[in-house]
Parts: sequence; C-alpha cells; structure tokens
Amino acid sequence: SGHYGRDPWRFRFKVKLYPEDVAYNIIQDVTLRLFYMEIKDLVITDEVYCPPETSVLLASYCCQEKFGDFDPEIYHTSLLDIDGLLPVRVIQQHRLTHSQWEEKIVDCWLEHKDQLREEAMLSFLKIAQDLDMYGVNYFEIYNRKGSKLWLGIDALGINIYHFNDKLAPQIGFPWSEINNISYSDKRFTIQTANKSPDFVFLTSKSRINKTILDLCIRNHELYIARRKPESPEVQQMKMQQIAERKERNDERMRLKKEREARIAAEHNQRVLEQKLMVIEQEQQASKKALLLYQARSNELERKIHDSEEQFRRLKTQRENAEQEMSQMEVQLSTHKEEKEELREQYESKEAFAMKTAIEVEQMQLKSEKLRKEYDNLQKKYSEEALSRSMTGSVTSENSDPMEDTCSDGQDFITEIEGNRSEENRDLETTRDTLLHKKLKD
Repeated sequence: SGHYGRDPWRFRFKVKLYPEDVAYNIIQDVTLRLFYMEIKDLVITDEVYCPPETSVLLASYCCQEKFGDFDPEIYHTSLLDIDGLLPVRVIQQHRLTHSQWEEKIVDCWLEHKDQLREEAMLSFLKIAQDLDMYGVNYFEIYNRKGSKLWLGIDALGINIYHFNDKLAPQIGFPWSEINNISYSDKRFTIQTANKSPDFVFLTSKSRINKTILDLCIRNHELYIARRKPESPEVQQMKMQQIAERKERNDERMRLKKEREARIAAEHNQRVLEQKLMVIEQEQQASKKALLLYQARSNELERKIHDSEEQFRRLKTQRENAEQEMSQMEVQLSTHKEEKEELREQYESKEAFAMKTAIEVEQMQLKSEKLRKEYDNLQKKYSEEALSRSMTGSVTSENSDPMEDTCSDGQDFITEIEGNRSEENRDLETTRDTLLHKKLKD
C-alpha cells in the first residue's frame, strides 16, 4: 500500500487463472498460500457463495492454519474473530451468539489436530473448489433482446447464467467443444464444434470484450496444457516439492513423537507427583492415626489401671461385705435365740402380769371390802364414842377391842397397796424392756 495525497493505495492480489485441481496443479507452497488468501477473502466477503455448514468448516481450517492445534489452555477466552471467519450473510441468517459460533468452529477445529499450516490451506482449497462460484470470473452481458445475463469463465469452459442466479448455469460451453471465439466492438461470438448456431452476446463496452477474450484464451491454453505430458521442469518442481513435503512430514512426525514423549513424561511426572502427594497424605494420616492410637492406648491403659484398682477395691469391699454378712448371720442366729428367749420371758412375764393383775384386782376388791368394813367399824366406833362421852363413864385403863381391830385392818390395807405398787413397777419395767428389744430387732 502507498499514499497519494491523503488517500491510501491498496493493492489486492487477484487470481486470474484458477487450477482445475488444487492438489495436483499447485506445486509450490508460496502459490498455495496466495491462492488460499484469495479464496478465503472471496468466501468471507461473500463474493463466492458458501453454505453455512461449509462456512463453519472452512473457518475451522483457517483457525488451524493461523493458530495450529487447538489448546484449551490458550484459547479459553473469546479469542476468535467471528466477523473475520464467517460471511456476514451467514451470521445474520442464523443469529447465533458469539460463543455459540465459536463453539461450532472449535468442534470442527478439534478434528484437524496435527495438520500443518500447508495441509490446512490445501484442505481449505479442496473444499472451496467444489463451490459453485469457485474460480468463475463473471461479466455482465446482454442477449439480442437486450436482457441482462451473466457470462462466467472458469478453467473448464464458458457458462451463461440468469442475471438473478450465479449458481446454476443455463448454457455451458466446455473448452473441448469451442472452435473459435471472437469479438467485434461490443459484439462477442462463440463458435461451437457441434455445428449448432453461434452464440452471440453484447457488452456495454468493447474493452470488456477484450478482457473476456484474453481470459478465454489463457484458460483454454491451460486446459490444453494440463492434458499434455508434463514438461521436465514441471516434473522436477513436483519431485522437489514432494521431497520437501516428505522432509517436512518426517520432521513433523519426529516433532510429534518428541511432543508425545514430552507429554507422556509430563503426564508420568504429574502421576508420580500425585502419587507422592497421596503417599504424603497417607503418611500424615498414618501419623495422625498413630498419635490417636497412642492417645487411645494411653487412655485405655489408664482406664484398665482404674478398672483394676476399682476391681481390687470392690473385691475388698465384697470380702468385707461377706465377712459382715457372716457376722450378721451369726448375730442373726444369736438374735433369733435371744429373741426366742426374750419372747418366752415376755410371754412368761405377760402371763405373770396377767396373773398379778388378776390378783391385784382381787386384792383391790378385798381391800375395798375391808375398807368398807373399816369404815363401818369406824362409824360404829364413832357412834359408841359419842354415846360414851355423853354418859361420861369411860375409863382410860381399859382398852377398846374395836380400836385394835381397826388398827390392824389399816395396817393390812397399807401393806397390800405397797405390794401392789411394787409389782406394778416390775411389770412395767419388764414390758418396756421387751418392747425396746422388739423394736431393735
């Protein structure tokens, strides 16, 4: 590019003559790259119609040529320029997001692993040469009625298209069936070999007819040359190219093996590192388990010691308890004998108390009877004393027999009451002792 005034000059490489088979006719890599750049630009700018599925596939080969093998660690972000890989018509037609287009392209890109840049460009051209508009140079022409048509010239012949359809030709003239082509001013004539009438069309300028004629001559010459034996120069170029490609292929295989070996070594290293990490984790876990085991063992030993101490203490307590039980059994047997003896004493005392109570009651009755007799005698004595005092004939020398009798009765009553009180006290003491003994047992 250059500058003239303020407007830049832009130069664009344009292919004038297209090969019939890119894999066979293109020999040198520089020619391959120039053709690739031209066809890529025509597809993206939609000058050559390409279906959406094919556009995505061609875009994936462009990525392989530009970036090499897909690496998710490098192309994890939206790195792809979708507008520079797909025609605008395709993007607008399907209305997918950038990430969705990128996902479709990457899916195809992954299938081109290990392809060299030259192989990716050649694969791109092999697909592109099957497109309907590939390698066709279009010119606007008119028939005798003045209707607009398209004249297409490619490596195989001349085709006539409707003005609204550049994909499907209506009339075709292969180079092998054309005898002569010529023009006069704006009139262009095609003579065929099958004795059919000449095909005549018109152009808007005679200069266009000159360009058409030159393009037809060049393509016809190449068509004839491709069907002749190759010259020694071409054969030498092809052999040299084959040798270079073989050398590159061998180099690629060597690099591939080295890369695979490096990847395998890195993988093995990662595996070993992971194993080492696992072993270290297991060692740490073992150490923790050992510490826990030791702590648990110490705790169990302490518990065992405590259990043994408790067992010895309980054993001692059991022996003491057995001794106490033996003593209690002895005491119980002794207490039973004492209890039987006390019960017998109690029963005998109780019988004695009942007998004594009966005797006391009898003595009380007898005492009451004697008291009554005493009262009667005293009353009688009082009456007699009163009567004597009234008569004044009482002498002190003579004793009164009634008085002696009363005195003897009084002494007897006093003795009986004393004996009864003493017996009552003995009975109460005996009863209290027996009751206390029963309560204690």
